[in-house]
Amino acid sequence: MSDGDLRIGFVGCGGIGNHHLKVWESIPGAKVVAVCDNQPERAARAGEEHGAEVFTDVAEMLARADIEAVDICTPSGLHAEQGIAALESGRHVLVEKPIDIDLAKIDRLIETADARNLKLSCIFQYRFSPEIQEAHRQIQDGRLGRLLSCSTYVKWFRKQDYYSADAWRGTWALDGGCLANQGVHSLDQMTWMAGPVAEVEYAHIETVERDIEAETFGIAVVRFENGARGVVEGTTNCYPGFPTRTQIFGTKGSAEFDGNTVKSFKVEGEEIDLASSKPKDGDASSDPMALGLGGHAAQMLDFVQAIRTGRPVLCDGRSARVPVDCLNKIYRKAGVTGKIGA
Repeated sequence: MSDGDLRIGFVGCGGIGNHHLKVWESIPGAKVVAVCDNQPERAARAGEEHGAEVFTDVAEMLARADIEAVDICTPSGLHAEQGIAALESGRHVLVEKPIDIDLAKIDRLIETADARNLKLSCIFQYRFSPEIQEAHRQIQDGRLGRLLSCSTYVKWFRKQDYYSADAWRGTWALDGGCLANQGVHSLDQMTWMAGPVAEVEYAHIETVERDIEAETFGIAVVRFENGARGVVEGTTNCYPGFPTRTQIFGTKGSAEFDGNTVKSFKVEGEEIDLASSKPKDGDASSDPMALGLGGHAAQMLDFVQAIRTGRPVLCDGRSARVPVDCLNKIYRKAGVTGKIGA
């Protein structure tokens, strides 16, 4: 490990990739030294903007000896494959959500990180605000009592031109639909707060007025391992787009979250209120590029610090697998088999 900046190799210079590259400019102790994209003009533009060497092939980028960590912002169905390649070359890995969409590939990714004793983290920025983390601690400590319900709602809007902009969007092989792409942050928040989903008792998905393979509307009823139940509802058909909501209640209290903000956290008979005082960190309900970057910055700093100090990352591969397991159970209950990640 060098004594200077952590040297980052970056893969995927499209929409969310540009967000990451902007954030890396602000992270102390880290520097993007190489960028890679299979579209040469996109890679060249990112390289020029951020003073990084340009590549169009991941293997060629990984041959650069001084890269210490790799940030992956390619389509979801490529995350595990590219992450494994980076880990096998001896690099720590940060990957955009979801960690992948294929559970078998995710398991190989986690096994590779373990075998190499390298850091593996997945971007779930909804976890990264002090109020959210305190709410999580309170729930894990049982302050809401026995959990009865945890539900999450993602009612967003995307026009057809959003899907048509890139051929991978809305495909089973590389993306999935509204639950896998727009909804996975909320699936993560739901399962991070209430625990893993044991069973999906009902699920329905359909593609409404958009020319894509996967769903633009989905709804499910889930049962958590702790016995609580909940509803998952996601869509990109809801004009003009509403804020996300995750709602949880138990025998002693309740909580409501909107992204990385706490809308309400109340315990009966106690003066506890963790409601966030700061405004929400961006809102992508109707515009994916309106995404706030504060949560990303906090998580990327956590990744750098974990590498430097040897401590665990706050969102590791096993934790990031949990919402994808829930997603796959919803798809299976809805009758989708042998498609996602194929």
